[in-house]
Amino acid sequence: MSQQAIKGSRISVIERLLPMPEVFDLGMFVMASGLDKESAKVNLSRWASKGYIEMAGPKAGIYYRRLAASMDPSEQLEAAVRMLYPSATICGPSVLHRAGWTTQIPHQLHVAIEARPSVAQLFNVVLYERPIEWFRAIHENKGFEAEAGIQPSGLPAGLRALKPAWALADMYAARDGWVPDDDDLDIPEGVAVARDLARAKETLSPDVERAPAAPRSRPRARP
Repeated sequence: MSQQAIKGSRISVIERLLPMPEVFDLGMFVMASGLDKESAKVNLSRWASKGYIEMAGPKAGIYYRRLAASMDPSEQLEAAVRMLYPSATICGPSVLHRAGWTTQIPHQLHVAIEARPSVAQLFNVVLYERPIEWFRAIHENKGFEAEAGIQPSGLPAGLRALKPAWALADMYAARDGWVPDDDDLDIPEGVAVARDLARAKETLSPDVERAPAAPRSRPRARP
């Protein structure tokens, strides 16, 4: 262990950790603590082993502060996703279940992100890469739910999400994960819902949109 790490270990975990946001990355901790990168990693590894913090992903470089956390773990997860991927949008079965359109319960958070050369994985998240044209088309057709805004802490209060009709249409068009059968769905009746679903299907049809890349963490047959 370096001399700086030994010196840093004499400062209590409360003094080091509590000033940090509930979701932070290695760079933020280095800047706040004044430690060098390797000494910071030593501290973070020790705290993780004791349950004070938790890694958000195997190589994401993002951590959850579990000590004296006020955010729900699901809120921390969404904040970590948004920190890594500003364009992140909840999609697929996560949207359908939240909206009551399916009784199938997803065990991971399903998120669409802009396609990129490399992607850092997060635990309990399925990432679907989509081209920028996909995001633009949905924005132009008002297919996103209103965003949740920012918490007093400065962290995002939640991820943007697709409207249910658009989430379902994307699942039908992309077919890169679970695709629900009619028996899996409980779509509300009404002209507005039918109109939104028809518009979403037409906009996201494979004949209009290029096929997206496969998800980075492929779900099983059901979510």
